[in-house]
Amino acid sequence: MKKIIVMMSLTGGMYAQEQVFNVQRYCIDEKPFRQGECNVAGNEYSFVFLDTKKRDVVFFLTATKMKYKIVDSGIFPLDRNYTFYTLENEQEQVEMRINKQHTRIEFLYPNNHIYLTVGKSTKEVN
Repeated sequence: MKKIIVMMSLTGGMYAQEQVFNVQRYCIDEKPFRQGECNVAGNEYSFVFLDTKKRDVVFFLTATKMKYKIVDSGIFPLDRNYTFYTLENEQEQVEMRINKQHTRIEFLYPNNHIYLTVGKSTKEVN
């Protein structure tokens, strides 16, 4: 029983760390949405910082910085390969999804969807 409790506490600590995602490519699909299309695409430096312990997400998309609070999260029911996060700040609410492999992140805004391809430099920060 002690082993189970120790394993659970160690596993919980791993998920509560800040994660840094290095975006290799972004694709912005503007309304009206078309599956697989990009109105704007690029590979400029972009990052996503996810801190589940502080419940913060900071998204740098080229020269734009967006900061959010996590208000809800869980396994996405339509595709269990994704974890969803409901984010909000003073201006808006947005849904973010991350696949289990941490290679794809989606930001789903009302007027555009941003699809990010994440590189191998994704890491957890202690």
